[in-house]
Amino acid sequence: MKPLSPALRAGGAALFAALLGCATTTKITVHSTPLTNDGNPMYMAVRAWDGKPASGERYQEMAAKLFNEPPDPQILATQPILPGTDKVSVTVDESVAKEVMIYFFFTDPGPGWQVPLRRPMPAEVDIDLGRHQVENVRMRPH
Repeated sequence: MKPLSPALRAGGAALFAALLGCATTTKITVHSTPLTNDGNPMYMAVRAWDGKPASGERYQEMAAKLFNEPPDPQILATQPILPGTDKVSVTVDESVAKEVMIYFFFTDPGPGWQVPLRRPMPAEVDIDLGRHQVENVRMRPH
């Protein structure tokens, strides 16, 4: 068998690197109960995040970004949540955000109204909503 030429080897290595560099996604699935948000409809938003501490983010400021015109370019997805109905899912492409913050806009939010997702991003995230805040987060790595 004849050995591969250096040019062919380099091309194969470049193709392999490109395949490895293909964008991966994170699937976010949210589960609610009939008591979530006292049974009232609510929204979730997924936003590109720079990874800085989020403790200074104010609920009202983030809620205002939800319906900006023109839309805030950092908002990657929004989804209504009707408590107690089927789960809600969103898929985020890792190539569009270094890290991600998920916000839940409860009418009367508790302290757990946001969920950060840091690199390496998980393949799947399952979030259980309680009455006024996030109750549980499960992550499955890639």
